[in-house]
Amino acid sequence: MAIRFNHLNLIASPDSRIQQMLANVLGLEIGSRPNFPFKGQWLYQGDKALIHIIEDDIEQECLFGHIAFELDMSLQDLVCKLQQEEIQYNVRQVPDSSIVQVFVRAGDMVFELITSDTLGQQKFATFNQHEELL
Repeated sequence: MAIRFNHLNLIASPDSRIQQMLANVLGLEIGSRPNFPFKGQWLYQGDKALIHIIEDDIEQECLFGHIAFELDMSLQDLVCKLQQEEIQYNVRQVPDSSIVQVFVRAGDMVFELITSDTLGQQKFATFNQHEELL
């Protein structure tokens, strides 16, 4: 199985300067983002959205949200492995997209595993708010 880094997710306060810092220092640019029901920005290097920022009323300026990897494994195979290991998971779909996300927690870390839906391209719930990721 091959895995590939997809993006890093940060949670930032509305007055955070993290977006400006990442743009000015790393040269990332704000780009398109799916129609999630919560505020945020996706920062791109070329055509790759490397950092996804979710805006929230947190006390700190910026927190780690999750890290995402793309897998060359079917959703069915991934779910089977997670169930065999008795790992809890949450399946969601990116709005207006066929991208399926599987979220798992390991201690304080949240991993988003992006895979293909080979179960007849069924539709999964999308997130109502970003807290559901955690």
